[in-house]
Amino acid sequence: MSTPQILADLQSAFPGWCIWRSSDQRVWATRNGRHLSADEIEQGLCETLSADDVSQLAEQLRTQEGLEL
Repeated sequence: MSTPQILADLQSAFPGWCIWRSSDQRVWATRNGRHLSADEIEQGLCETLSADDVSQLAEQLRTQEGLEL
């Protein structure tokens, strides 16, 4: 997958997440309707992520996908 450049691309690539840009221009993602167990959190899964830009957030989201396998 190529690196998403805009939020709409990122949302399309990761439909299980709600993605937005905050007023301080950081980008955020939180899981849609899924709460993680303590074991999942222990394994490194996160309910919410943040990054300085779309590329960094995409990398974090790909990492989350890898941890879920």
